[in-house]
Amino acid sequence: MSEYATVFFMKGLLIRKAFYDGWDAILFLLIANIFLWAVGFGGFALVHLFSSQFCLSVFILVLTVLSLGVVLLALSDELALITSYAPLSFKRFFSSLKKHVIQGPLFILMIIFFLGAFPLAVHWYFSLGRVFGMIIGICMLWFTLVFLLSLQWFLPVKSQLEKNFFKAVKKSFIIFFDNPGLSLFMLVYSLALLVISLVPFLLMPGISGILLAQNEAFRFLMKKYDWMEDNPEISFKTARKEVPWDDILDDDYDVIDSRSLKNLFFPWRD
Repeated sequence: MSEYATVFFMKGLLIRKAFYDGWDAILFLLIANIFLWAVGFGGFALVHLFSSQFCLSVFILVLTVLSLGVVLLALSDELALITSYAPLSFKRFFSSLKKHVIQGPLFILMIIFFLGAFPLAVHWYFSLGRVFGMIIGICMLWFTLVFLLSLQWFLPVKSQLEKNFFKAVKKSFIIFFDNPGLSLFMLVYSLALLVISLVPFLLMPGISGILLAQNEAFRFLMKKYDWMEDNPEISFKTARKEVPWDDILDDDYDVIDSRSLKNLFFPWRD
């Protein structure tokens, strides 16, 4: 099975599983999104309140932004467990915040650097108005897209596979280059979820719903790599095209196929 056929094969199950898992954890997703908003807007409100005290307001602003990284990493850890059918735990979520007091801020700083440095670099090179500037600017645009597609795997990689921050960044790029089709699909899917979330003011599915879907997709990919490790006699190039997704995802199919929309909205009728 080719990579692009694999993406087509997986996405239906992926969307359904993310929907059902999100429905089961709807209260957690809602509270998590509210918590994110509370940290963000609460911090910015304090910045405005102490705007007359420059140093204090800057300190609060920096602390707020860095705190968002801690919350996102802890949230991804909990959602990764939910994708594996583990019962959710608010206590576990809040206790895991302490684990990410270093790596959470590093994650946010990486995002800030990406959002700030790359657009400025692209604009500067294009503003040169020369062939060299245009070529470098286009290259920077492509690198920006690659970085964006790779970065969406960072939190799932960090939660499910690699605890070391820099190794998780490296593996995020490896995941993208090995699965560009699925990476592009996940970017479009995440943007679609973000647009849908604008109606209820990013409360549902919101950021937590997007992180849930990303963890679902990475969990599927890990099953592929586990199968490849269990079959070392098959070359890597051949194995990528012959992944038996029906067998690998059989348990997930059984769980999801046993559910229906009627069961979600009218469980007493089953």
